[in-house]
Amino acid sequence: MWPRRTALAALLIAGIAACTDSLRSAGPNPATAENHADQLFDAFASRWNQVDVSPKYEIARVRLAQSALVPSRIFGDSAVWESRSSPTLRTLLVSGTTVDGRYHLDTRPSFTPTIRPGDTRHTISLEQVTPSAYRWDTKVDMAVGSISADEMSLLISTLLGAAEGRGERELRDDYRAAVPRAMAAFGRGFSIDSLHVTPGALGTTSVVIVSGFHPELMTPAYPALAGYLDKYLGPAKYHFAIADRSGVALFDVLGRDRTITVRYRLQQLKLTSLFGPPRAWSDSLVLTADATLKVKHFTVGFHSLVTDFVISNTGRDRAWTVIAQREPKWDLPFITERLIRSPLHRPFDGAGAMLRFGIRDSAGTQSVFSRRTRLDVEESTIMRWLGSLASHAVGDLDAKVEVEEDRFLRDGFVALQADIHALVPRWK
Repeated sequence: MWPRRTALAALLIAGIAACTDSLRSAGPNPATAENHADQLFDAFASRWNQVDVSPKYEIARVRLAQSALVPSRIFGDSAVWESRSSPTLRTLLVSGTTVDGRYHLDTRPSFTPTIRPGDTRHTISLEQVTPSAYRWDTKVDMAVGSISADEMSLLISTLLGAAEGRGERELRDDYRAAVPRAMAAFGRGFSIDSLHVTPGALGTTSVVIVSGFHPELMTPAYPALAGYLDKYLGPAKYHFAIADRSGVALFDVLGRDRTITVRYRLQQLKLTSLFGPPRAWSDSLVLTADATLKVKHFTVGFHSLVTDFVISNTGRDRAWTVIAQREPKWDLPFITERLIRSPLHRPFDGAGAMLRFGIRDSAGTQSVFSRRTRLDVEESTIMRWLGSLASHAVGDLDAKVEVEEDRFLRDGFVALQADIHALVPRWK
């Protein structure tokens, strides 16, 4: 569901706001850091500025969302696909850019290079692997300005490490003074409910951040978005735990009752193990996930999804890749017990399901933030039932909700840009 961007973006901004001086790491000097940060947040502000979707893409994206778990419904649909390069492969290309002060999304037969921050390129592919099995492969690239992959990686690590040596009062005073506009904008729905920074042995610091979604604060300005988020985010429960290969806990995210709690530990400004003797992070880790969501009268989800979490820091590319090759334990209603569940194994066979977030840079061109997913689907009665729930959630995501979400995000990023410009004199 699209509005997950709202919650994630708001929490990202809340984290940045807590340690705004860390934004200086976006460049080698204050002027460059200001330029890079300005371009980065301008990219997000542009992306959600009065979005216009072409009629062709509007038809395609609705059908894609409604048929994601039953791909045969759209595999032969000429209104969806731009290319049929083979009897078993369908491809849709979508380009996003600013035109006359608005953001336009439209299908394209081929791509042109990204020119300005916020330009996006979407590639959606569907391959028929067997008569009843299909493979989704999607990729979204967004231009984010001149910030390099190394600077972006440093920005994230500096942001996480900036809590070291500070107390809750100091952190709150810092972000309230530094980014008042952004906190006011994103505060219309989200807040940092508590910050706990606890010094430990061997120079370690434990950090616990609790952020909350407050629909009563969002409703006056964004009533449709508040209602949608409260309906689906409100009852949602999720837990993500990162550990090393020996099982030592490193990072923990817990969400329930409209709050998200993030726990991590630092040593000399670097992430280390959560408990016991400090252990540095490696590039090959394990991510375990649990998640449940309520749709209509049903609660569906999974627990004990064990995946590989790979951190890439090479050359001009920085990325996090999650690969799932082990089926989790499913949390499904009792009525599904009579349905054959073997198709639920399919996404984890072979290379498995994959989710990748990354940023890459290239001399003289825009740096690009990239998201890629791969998922195999085997059609069956249970997949059609799950697909009907997904279709119901998509149906609730109407035009009014999307318009309000776009406005909420754009207002927040524009406010953050203004705060950054006001901060620059402090960096010099």
